[in-house]
Amino acid sequence: MEKWIEDLLRAEPVETTEPYSLLCSGCRKPCSGGDAHVIPRWNADRQDFLTTYRCGNCWKEALAETRAKVMALDEEVRTKFCDFLDRHGFTDVEIVRQSPLLEATAMIGGFLDSIASEELRLEP
Repeated sequence: MEKWIEDLLRAEPVETTEPYSLLCSGCRKPCSGGDAHVIPRWNADRQDFLTTYRCGNCWKEALAETRAKVMALDEEVRTKFCDFLDRHGFTDVEIVRQSPLLEATAMIGGFLDSIASEELRLEP
């Protein structure tokens, strides 16, 4: 696992004191905080990665679509994904920005693996 991903996983989790519900942007059904997943998703209309909320039934398919977009080895996609990470407060994004594209794509894949395994959960 890449060092920057390990650093993310060691970071103190943000504790949510109040229960919350989110509306799944896939099936449009409400889901509780425990079942809600915050993931990056490519929006073709905006040509950018946006924060989306998915329920337990929809999140893995949406994450797979994100992975497919990232694995296309596209410089603009890498930049947009790094911008997404910046918006979520990740501080080691410059490592990904400055790495060769193939290496950066593997780093992003590792980040998505951490979300898929639920080692890393993004906060709403």
